[in-house]
Amino acid sequence: MNTNAIAALFLLVVSGIIYAGTSSNDPSWTGNRNVCVGECYEAWKETHGGSIASVEQAKQEALAAASPEALGEGYYGQCVACHGANGEGGIGPTLAGQAASDITAKLTAYRAGEQRGAQSAMMWPVAKPMTDADINNLAAYISSL
Repeated sequence: MNTNAIAALFLLVVSGIIYAGTSSNDPSWTGNRNVCVGECYEAWKETHGGSIASVEQAKQEALAAASPEALGEGYYGQCVACHGANGEGGIGPTLAGQAASDITAKLTAYRAGEQRGAQSAMMWPVAKPMTDADINNLAAYISSL
């Protein structure tokens, strides 16, 4: 048997297995574990205040209306390990009591890869993916500590 025939036979067998698994909608084959349809979904909508789309829209509207401090508080969760839950410091320096403009300047410098102190290398990968909005929100939250 030549290589092309073996490859064709292999593809035929794999295609048959995939077809058998997906056409039966057996969750163990397809990975489809969402069986909440019909009455189940209607009950879910009543419990959660609407369809999946309307619930997500409400979340997005709440996020858009949130204050910079509230948005920054959510972002601060990744800072706690080094800077403490209340900005009291630890591995990293104390942040509580610093002005938002100082935090913004420092994070912007870290994002640019600038050396700001002995632990700059630890902060570069943290600040690199941050947007200007992330930095401003985080600075607003930290200045409120």
